[in-house]
Amino acid sequence: MGHYRRNRNYDLIIFYFVGMWVLSVIGLLVALLLPLSIVIILSLLGIALVVLTFLMRLGNFIIFLIPILFGVLHFLLLIILIDWLGAALIISVFVATLIIFLTIAFMGIKLIEYQISEALMYAFTILIVFVVFAFIYIFIPVSSPFFLVVAGIFVLAFALYTVYELDSIRNNFIRENEVLFFALRLYLNLAYIVINLIISSRRR
Repeated sequence: MGHYRRNRNYDLIIFYFVGMWVLSVIGLLVALLLPLSIVIILSLLGIALVVLTFLMRLGNFIIFLIPILFGVLHFLLLIILIDWLGAALIISVFVATLIIFLTIAFMGIKLIEYQISEALMYAFTILIVFVVFAFIYIFIPVSSPFFLVVAGIFVLAFALYTVYELDSIRNNFIRENEVLFFALRLYLNLAYIVINLIISSRRR
């Protein structure tokens, strides 16, 4: 039992992780009211802030600003993809992704409470992604089933990596001053790996 309770900041990291997704939705809704030129500028600013945050360890205010700017970036990507693949497909995949990651966060809490094994977490994650995307395929008239399957594969990869990160956080001691950075790392998902590679290359 002590092994599972070792990281006392685990629940706080998940709380911030969920909060970042909520801030992303707020950022997306704000982007609806902005001209496209401002949306593009804010999206680029969000990407730059992420790199600077991990490079220079910027303060807490900046970390909470990033999910809002990424919500604006999500809106920009939605506009581009909707023109290409249709609104039904893109919006349903976006909502499905939000539901899946919030569910994973909830399972992450139960992981500690009920000592769920990593294998069971991975199995639950695969099942959730399959059920959600099967629901979209059956009940929502998407423009391209092929791209729905591709999106499902990408979301599954992101979801499984999030479970891996949760397990890593659970089994390691996280200091108080690192909680927000680990929550941001969890929120960025696979993009964190790319950003980390960029920063590592720059330092070399």
